[in-house]
Amino acid sequence: MDFKEILERWEQSPEGRKAAESSRFSTSRRDKDSLPASRGYITGKASLGHLKKKPDDDTLDLHGCTREESRVRVRVFLRECIDAGMKKVSIIHGRGLHSEGGQGKLKQVVRSELKASKYVRWYGNAPPDQGGSGSTVVILQRGQDASVLGK
Repeated sequence: MDFKEILERWEQSPEGRKAAESSRFSTSRRDKDSLPASRGYITGKASLGHLKKKPDDDTLDLHGCTREESRVRVRVFLRECIDAGMKKVSIIHGRGLHSEGGQGKLKQVVRSELKASKYVRWYGNAPPDQGGSGSTVVILQRGQDASVLGK
């Protein structure tokens, strides 16, 4: 008789069942099982660190687009990324060095769309080696699809 058989017999005994029910592991499992069912993940901000380090699932390049074209393309891109189950994407809008006054107009459009979007969990400047202030990294909502989130 090996250890596995001994453990299985003990777990079937009255003492073993009583010990298993009162262990700290069964208590935490019961607590987890009693949580209300929800769509999506139950996560905290701590999980963002891992997602920020992961490579982009897709990229949208807006160079040469007008503001209105950019607005539409960002909305469609986000919806398609959510439908495809992507978690992290980037949007290249440029720094606006060739714009009037050196201010990036597309960046303002992108940021306002991201702020208003239900698909977006977090966004910010890309790291310097990935475009810096000329590119925005987006962490998407998880565990939902575009039909649930709406437009």
